[in-house]
Amino acid sequence: MIRTLYLGLRPKPGTFHYPVIRTEKCGSIEPALALWPKFTHIIFTSQTTVEYWPGPWDKEVIAIGDATAEALRKVGSVPLVAPYATQEGVMELISNLKGYYFLPHSKRARPNLVEFLKRKKIPFFALELYDTHFQCLKPIPNLDDFDEIVFTSPSTVEGFLRIYGKLPEGKKLRAIGPITEKRLLTRYSNK
Repeated sequence: MIRTLYLGLRPKPGTFHYPVIRTEKCGSIEPALALWPKFTHIIFTSQTTVEYWPGPWDKEVIAIGDATAEALRKVGSVPLVAPYATQEGVMELISNLKGYYFLPHSKRARPNLVEFLKRKKIPFFALELYDTHFQCLKPIPNLDDFDEIVFTSPSTVEGFLRIYGKLPEGKKLRAIGPITEKRLLTRYSNK
């Protein structure tokens, strides 16, 4: 049996959960509520954004991927789902839609989607809804106890490196999504 160290926020069954990040709400939703009647769509780029957005939910919702879509279904929404689970997938989806977009997001989100909306002159309002912080919980797991390490975001790659200093040899390193994989490969080649 493969022994898996899971670094993200939502552990999968059968894994050892060691979250190297945590999230915290930031800012006020009041500016978004003031513009609420103008919005036609809400873009959700993570499950965490769904968890931090208190509603309302009366707009068409867009999910970056299947996990975010599932979180939206749990709150009663029927999302449009990007063709692939990246900001670029969301860009492809909305390039065929018309509307005024509300984009709640992480303070550490990549800027690509916002830059796309600006460049295409698509009306939108972006709101930093939460921030991601690194954490080092004690006791720190011994990597010798695991065969595989799962990284769920670029922040988990950075958090792991802050704690362990480098990526280990002889372990299966699994990234969830192409952006996390790119960060992991970049860090692995720079070790």
